[in-house]
Amino acid sequence: MRIISKTIDISVQDQLLQASAPLSDFLVLDIETTGLSAENNAVYLIGCAYYQTDGWNLIQWMDNTGNEEKEVLSSFLLFASGYKILLHYNGDRFDIPFLRKRIEFHGLSNESIPVGTLDLYKVITPFKRILGLPDYKQQTMEALLGTGRVEQESGADLIKVYRKFIADPEADLLAQLLMHNEADVTGLLSLLPLLIYSDLDADRFRVRKAQANYFTDYDGSRKEELFVFFKLPRPLPAPVYASADHCYVKIEGDAGVLKVPLYTEVMKYFYANYKDYYFLPEEDMAVHKYLASYVEKSRRIQAKPETCYTRKAGSFLPQWDLYRTPFFKRTYQDSELFFEFSDDCKKDRSFLSGYAAYVFAHIKNSK
Repeated sequence: MRIISKTIDISVQDQLLQASAPLSDFLVLDIETTGLSAENNAVYLIGCAYYQTDGWNLIQWMDNTGNEEKEVLSSFLLFASGYKILLHYNGDRFDIPFLRKRIEFHGLSNESIPVGTLDLYKVITPFKRILGLPDYKQQTMEALLGTGRVEQESGADLIKVYRKFIADPEADLLAQLLMHNEADVTGLLSLLPLLIYSDLDADRFRVRKAQANYFTDYDGSRKEELFVFFKLPRPLPAPVYASADHCYVKIEGDAGVLKVPLYTEVMKYFYANYKDYYFLPEEDMAVHKYLASYVEKSRRIQAKPETCYTRKAGSFLPQWDLYRTPFFKRTYQDSELFFEFSDDCKKDRSFLSGYAAYVFAHIKNSK
């Protein structure tokens, strides 16, 4: 078994980790394996970064012969026992389960890896749709953040290199294996800005102003939309541009704007128990039977679900569940829901912040 240890020369946004735990609690982890199945393959290289007073350091455990996996795992477990949190990328799905199966295979179950985990892949998963990337592999995320990594080889490519190394342990092959693993580990540290995307949680939106805008649609009709300008606590590491259901969001740095269609028209509020109402055709509205008793029988008819409504003229904003009541519709069969954008709403910055977060969440989660 070969052990390599050295200082990492890399600029890291340490404060993003320090917000959750001391840097000395974290152990950055990446493993290299001979295949994807832990039952039929082995770990041949484990790389970790750890923090000391002099900065970040790298340690690697390498199986030199193809028969030293147990020694690699034992040495790693002894070292890892001093840490509380494993930091990785998609390790909850692959690295950690693979390690645990190999640890069990070699009868090392009395030793354990740190229970705490911070998976940067899971951090970014909720924002996949709005980032719109072709995939979410680690190197793709590094390219998004502009970390400067240009390596083209994947872990799968390195399996062939490792097999060649076992057959003929040349120094160039060893360097290639170690450098790839080091790049994965240091790349993980460069991905710490992904933690800033957590600022897109609902309680982090701070609306600066909102304003209505009129425009002419492609068919010549006059349309209206609401612009909501907001700020985030910190600049995002990469911009966000996304849309859904005629709503659009743009975030560059710490400044964002949401564009939401605004409908100034007459909409209908439908009463739940239509059997208790009469419909008045001339007035185009429903009234409760108690009040309808004062209306001539010839001017009233029993209400049906689709006629049991009150009409209201005003400005309305879309909603995709019962975000705000009362809710309005254009017709009974219509699946689109709206609520009135009243004067009080326009002046309420707390409401605007909450609605901006609500619309953003809809865009983010839309399929």
